[in-house]
Amino acid sequence: MDIHHRPSLPSGATTPQLRQLAKAWAKAHKDLSAPQFGQFITSLIHDPSLIQKTMGGILLGYMSAQRRQLSPKLYDDWLEHTEGWAAIDAICYNNFTAAEILDNFSAWKTLITRLAKSNNLNKCRGAIVLLTKPVKQSSDPQLRDLSFLVIDTLRAEKSILITKAISWLLRHLTKHHNPAVRQYLDIHKDKLPAIAIRETTAKLKYGVKSPKKQKS
Repeated sequence: MDIHHRPSLPSGATTPQLRQLAKAWAKAHKDLSAPQFGQFITSLIHDPSLIQKTMGGILLGYMSAQRRQLSPKLYDDWLEHTEGWAAIDAICYNNFTAAEILDNFSAWKTLITRLAKSNNLNKCRGAIVLLTKPVKQSSDPQLRDLSFLVIDTLRAEKSILITKAISWLLRHLTKHHNPAVRQYLDIHKDKLPAIAIRETTAKLKYGVKSPKKQKS
């Protein structure tokens, strides 16, 4: 099987179009081994094209059997070749589940804490975004505590790449850890980004990050 045969990605393809192509590719390569899959995803993410990186992230979502066998360490390499919120979120959000992270929590914690301490803000955002979906899926205190640790590490950053991500993570934490988030905001209100305080406070009070909106 030629794993280097990439899906044909038309210039300007929309996300729904990319998902259709990814679904077809995943079906045709369902028997791909995990090492081969990891190599293929790496080749997509190393490509300078944002559309190729995005396809790598989408394929991670469609090939769960292979994804579960990949080492968390791959993310350190992938984020080295990723820049900007769109590319980071395509790779780090909505793929690995809470169950997968908890099954190998020591390795994921090592990766995420290392990413959070990086001088590369793309890796720092990746550390936050990797936790954003799992904390909404699971009430496990390990995910909560790791999230607060990552936020503690990055709360002084001024880049919107980080401040918006901190707000996102805090708001998702409210699903299972509402009292803990309230306490955390109260203790650290003078140190957290203003946008995180504002949006999370609104989420706690109204159920949305902005009272004028219907969804968070």
